[in-house]
Amino acid sequence: MNKNKILMLFFSMLMLSSFAFAGEVGQTTLTILFGAFISGLLLTFTPCVLPMVPIVSSIIAGQGEDVTKTKAVILAVAYVLGTAVTYALMGALAGATGEQLQAYFQNVWAISAMSLVFVVMALSMFGLFTIQLPSFIQSKLNAGSQGMKGGNLFPVFLLGMISALILGACVSPILISFLSVAISTSDATLGALTMFFLALGMGVPLILLGFGAGFLMPKAGMWMDKVKYFFGTLLLGVAIWIFANLNLVNPLFLWGVYAVGIAIYLGATQRLSFKASGWQTLQKVVATVILIWGTLLIIGAGYGETDIYKPLPKSSVTVIKGSSNADATQAFPFENIANITAYEIKRRQAMDEGKTMIIYFYTDTCPVCKHLKETTFKDPRVQDKLKKSYVAVSVNMSDGTDKKISALKKKFQVFGPPGFVFLDAEGDVMEDEKFYGYQEPEEFYDTLDLIAE
Repeated sequence: MNKNKILMLFFSMLMLSSFAFAGEVGQTTLTILFGAFISGLLLTFTPCVLPMVPIVSSIIAGQGEDVTKTKAVILAVAYVLGTAVTYALMGALAGATGEQLQAYFQNVWAISAMSLVFVVMALSMFGLFTIQLPSFIQSKLNAGSQGMKGGNLFPVFLLGMISALILGACVSPILISFLSVAISTSDATLGALTMFFLALGMGVPLILLGFGAGFLMPKAGMWMDKVKYFFGTLLLGVAIWIFANLNLVNPLFLWGVYAVGIAIYLGATQRLSFKASGWQTLQKVVATVILIWGTLLIIGAGYGETDIYKPLPKSSVTVIKGSSNADATQAFPFENIANITAYEIKRRQAMDEGKTMIIYFYTDTCPVCKHLKETTFKDPRVQDKLKKSYVAVSVNMSDGTDKKISALKKKFQVFGPPGFVFLDAEGDVMEDEKFYGYQEPEEFYDTLDLIAE
């Protein structure tokens, strides 16, 4: 217990030292850091942060019946500090160069590797094997830390760092506003501190989760195994969510197999006895529904569908009646450009036609970009507005090594996806209209309508 207190004191001193350092650089910086911390709290329940919840829960559950409230909190804090360090590095890099550290990890190899890590962690929680350091390393560590009950903190810290790179890849308006402060001042220190406190704000619910998990977690028996199986299942879901963004395999197939596997485990294919309790009957009903839904997802994948909420293709009658409209809403309403020359040609076209120009920056692995494509960009009113009032082009930033794309990104000071840049009819950039993140079809249409006036 004493060593647990020492570890908690160490983490507390680390965070307090950040406040003390911030206090030396002025009241304005303190205001920015406080705003970053509060904004981090608001970012917690976004699609790019929510997957961290089952990760932290699984880490705690993986400790087995030895977990205590103190140990759970220490593990959660270690994970959060790992994410905070990555965000601090990202802020420092943004302040020094205007680049995003995350962008270098948005590729097939990094994302696939991270997905594999979560699959391995999940299989370990199912009891297929035990993840541990080699015995000769364990013996040396144990010799220097006998009696320590805090868990393997460094691997958890490292997992937090990697998770921030892979899972926090989307750029939200809140995140970009604080990165802008660092970039506009060219202050790497301010960028690091700002992003560090933003990550701490995002980590508060995770630390609270550690308190709750340590208090509520069953201490022994079959319940503990079932809890581990539950969080192992969540980790598999996180792995699928990450890997699906690569578009290497139809996501409906992955989610379909996932759902069918859960349904079979819950007993969807097993006969219910006449003496079954009400709870067993309810479990059977839920498992059957999940099995049907998973089957529909796999069938939809076979037809090439990608919408998890509408997995089956439309009937031929519906397609014939509204073929022109259906074709229209499937089209991506932006013409892709890949270099400055192509941009200049489209800019001249917009000026000649007296139209506003919109440039949409995206990546293939950005979940928010995919959501925009599946919803907002398919809206008939949005497509009609873009066609009539705009010269609409897009820039795919997926390849971080493409110097021509990097030149476009640097020219418009775009930090990450999804980003929108507007040029007026005279070909001048409308700096005040630039924005990042997701907008619903109605909101995006209103934005287009207002800017095009």
